Amino acid sequence: MTTAIRRPGSAFRLLSLIVAIGLIGALSHAVAQEPANAPIELSKVDVSTATRQDVATEVRIAGSLTPIRRSTLTSRVSSTILELPVQIGDVVKKGDLLVRFDTEALASAVTARKAEIDALGAQIELAEVVLERNTTLGERGAASEATRLEAQANLLNLRAQLRSKQAEVADAERSLAYAELRAEFDGVVASRAVDQGQTVPLNTELMSLVDLSRMEVDAGVPTSRIPLVRLGQHVELNVEGFRGRTFAGEVMRISPTAVAGSRAVRVFVAINNDEGLLRGGMFTTGLLKVDDQKGVIALPSAAIRHDDEGAFVLKVDDNMLRRQPVDLGTSWTDRNLVQVSGVDEGDVIVTAPLPDLVAGASVRIEDI
Repeated sequence: MTTAIRRPGSAFRLLSLIVAIGLIGALSHAVAQEPANAPIELSKVDVSTATRQDVATEVRIAGSLTPIRRSTLTSRVSSTILELPVQIGDVVKKGDLLVRFDTEALASAVTARKAEIDALGAQIELAEVVLERNTTLGERGAASEATRLEAQANLLNLRAQLRSKQAEVADAERSLAYAELRAEFDGVVASRAVDQGQTVPLNTELMSLVDLSRMEVDAGVPTSRIPLVRLGQHVELNVEGFRGRTFAGEVMRISPTAVAGSRAVRVFVAINNDEGLLRGGMFTTGLLKVDDQKGVIALPSAAIRHDDEGAFVLKVDDNMLRRQPVDLGTSWTDRNLVQVSGVDEGDVIVTAPLPDLVAGASVRIEDI
């Protein structure tokens, strides 16, 4: 009996051919995906072009504007206000009349004290004559020593009363002078608490005067940043209501202690207000620049690498990574930048934290 051998049909041969072609394609794709010495692909965000720039550590401050020079006027006499020619917001010059009080009672007090002085003067003249006579009689034996001493004591008492009355006259004349209050400096009336015709007692607050030509910001700076602040440092300030405009300020005073219950130290920044645009109470924010460097090359801290030879960066040169030694300068921790020398403007530097990259490697920067 003869056994028949079946040959594969055409369908089986076609399936085998398809499988073989698929395997060959997969192997070819794998080889294409992993070529020998393929360049490392870097994104544009992994590198930076070195450029010169102005860099500074910035301390942010915030506070309200207040006039540096201000004065509160109080009554130094108890009297009735006869003249009150100024209102809130009025601009005054040094020497302008602000308040005038009724002086009738004050002038009468001066006259009365002077009359008392005149009376004491007459009594003193008489006491001097009496003392002189008793002294002469005592030398002749016609008067006792006790009589002379009594006359002398009376004279000394009258002279003491005279000095007291003279002081009272000086006080009365001073009160009369206080009946007129005038501006001590050029400024603006900020408040007025009384009205014309009102009778006020001694030490009553009348009005306040401010000088707007020079303002200051009372700002709180965190204690961790205070070591960076120095007298005379420049500050750029933004004031509410003046969008897009900055005002120049200068650190004038630094409090020696932190504010109770906080971790902030008061720093006072002065601003010239020659244009008269600024007003007290305006909210202000600003940047106080420390370690300000002009035209330096600064790179992110992640770009700086270290080996046995020192600090270096990886520079992209002809699609290759080159070891570029650098010297480090100022570090701006708040901006994560380090000043470097040894890098030229225009050099392309790897700035991303990619620790596996080494000098000599071939790279390609993706166009994104």
